[in-house]
Amino acid sequence: MNPYRHSQSSVKRWGGSIEDYLPIHELIDSPKASMNNNSARALTHNTWFAYTIVPKIFGYNIKNSDGKSVDVVDIAMLHIAEDFMMRFVPTAQDYLQHLEVQPWMCNGVKTPDNDECKETAKQLISKLNKQNNGRNN
Repeated sequence: MNPYRHSQSSVKRWGGSIEDYLPIHELIDSPKASMNNNSARALTHNTWFAYTIVPKIFGYNIKNSDGKSVDVVDIAMLHIAEDFMMRFVPTAQDYLQHLEVQPWMCNGVKTPDNDECKETAKQLISKLNKQNNGRNN
């Protein structure tokens, strides 16, 4: 499903209009822009994201255009359940337990073998050093 279709589902369940729910569903599906497969779901399609991040952005409830208060966690959880054919809602651990931890993930002990990553880090460190030198003068 896409954010619009998820919003239609939310309207059927809680009333209001598609526009009431679209920003939440667009946020949940936003990682799709950076990856062309469903592995991007690991970032936002989990209970941690639904319970922790969505309320920090939208508040705990939205008031739809019918004037009804709707819990944003319920909206997020329905979205995720729909994407998993209403069978389950994964936790972050469900995704991460299959992740092979790389040496660079351990406090930068070893840098990733990726030129773009190395260049980005080099530029950031240079910028931070310049800012720090400016404060010391």
